[in-house]
Order: sequence, then C-alpha cells, then structure tokens
Amino acid sequence: MQSQQRLLVVLAHPDDESFLCGGTIAKMSEQGVHITLLCATKGEMGRRMGNPILTTREALPELRVEELKRACEELGIRDLRFLNVRDKTIEFESFDLLAEGIVKVIRKVQPNALVTFHEKYGGHPDHCAIGRAAEFAFLKSGDPDFYPDTVFPAFKVHNLYFVLWPSFYDEWLKENGQSSITRVNIAGTLQKKISALKSHRSQTLAVPALWGNKNLSLPFLKEYEYFIKGNSPTNIEDTDFFQTIERMG
Repeated sequence: MQSQQRLLVVLAHPDDESFLCGGTIAKMSEQGVHITLLCATKGEMGRRMGNPILTTREALPELRVEELKRACEELGIRDLRFLNVRDKTIEFESFDLLAEGIVKVIRKVQPNALVTFHEKYGGHPDHCAIGRAAEFAFLKSGDPDFYPDTVFPAFKVHNLYFVLWPSFYDEWLKENGQSSITRVNIAGTLQKKISALKSHRSQTLAVPALWGNKNLSLPFLKEYEYFIKGNSPTNIEDTDFFQTIERMG
C-alpha cells in the first residue's frame, strides 16, 4: 500500500466513525493511507451526556468535538473537518449546499475512495441525508461544470462505499447478495476501535459491556466490518477499499 492513497469518510455525527468503521479506518491508516473525516455536525442534539452526566446541554458540542479529536488520534485520522450543520437537521438543509460543501472537500483532498452512509440503510435521518448528498458529490466532483473552481479543479474519486451496519446486514444480503459487500477483517485493529469508542465517553458510558469484559458480544465489535460497494465490480471479493483501484492500474 502506497502512502499516496487517500480515503475520505463522510459521516453525520461524532462517534459514527468509531461505531461503524473504526477498525477499517485504523487498518487503512496502519497501511499508510491518509484518512480525512468530514463530519456533518457536532452532535449537539445527542440524547446522552454521560452516565453519570459529564456535561451540560450547552457545553455538549464542545465536549463531543474534543472526544472526536481523541478518537481520531486513536484511529489514525490525520485530517478532521466539519460541515457545521446542526445536529438532527441535515435532512432539512439545502441539498445543493450540502453537495457543494462535500464536493469542495473532495477536490481539496483528492481521495481515491469515499465512504459514507447508504441513503436507505443509514438507520437515522441525518445518516441517510448526508449519505445521499455524499453520493451525489461523488458523482459530480469530476464534472468541471459543477461548481467550477479555478483553485481546486474537478476531481473524480475512483471508488464509493457505504457503511453497512450489522442490523441491516441480513436484509441487504437477502436482497443483493454477498458479491455486493466488501468485508474487512479488523481483528488486528479491534482494540484501536474499542479505544476510539471509549474516547466518546459521553456517548459510550451508557454501554456497560463496552467498558467491561464482555464487549466482544456487542454486534459492532466483531472481527469484520462490512461495506456496500457503491460502484465497484461485484464479481470480485474485496477486503479493502483499494484493491479495485490497484487492479485497474
């Protein structure tokens, strides 16, 4: 794996990155991939504020940003950015402005692969909304007529992947088959994922199993993370996001 490979992860809230794909992010980082995380919100409307309570509603956004920064350090994310959309309102934001914001980041970062939510299988309105905008940005970022910019010209991303939450795995598999899924073995980085999740103390203290000795029973802490192939060939088995790029030369 060459260090010039770049991965852009576009998600909705602080902690999404750790719960959904923390093991994969850590694995890619260990392999020399430059990781950028674009987080749409600061999680200011999260229901959890610690158990026992760690903060106030007013101070929660600042705390969650600090927690996210610590999680990024654990996972090897070198570049953290925010769209600064209000939590729980992404679906009501201007779709054009969301897409434009993501396109600008794509053109600045120039990633080889992009990971985001699937608009149907996101499991939360914010997830589905940012995933829909990110997929549109993926399709349009290579078009020089789409938000033309003389400083950061059009750039086409090779591969698109959608995170596949364990609760949706069987449904997706039944409807679409195994060949549409990329399976990443995260056994070697599972402890980094657990450490990143513990960085989000305000959100994860309410999950006692994570902090005890039974955390491997949690569905999001198995040895594999799964992703839906957004545009990659489905007749080959991928185990990381860059295999298809390498095959294409």
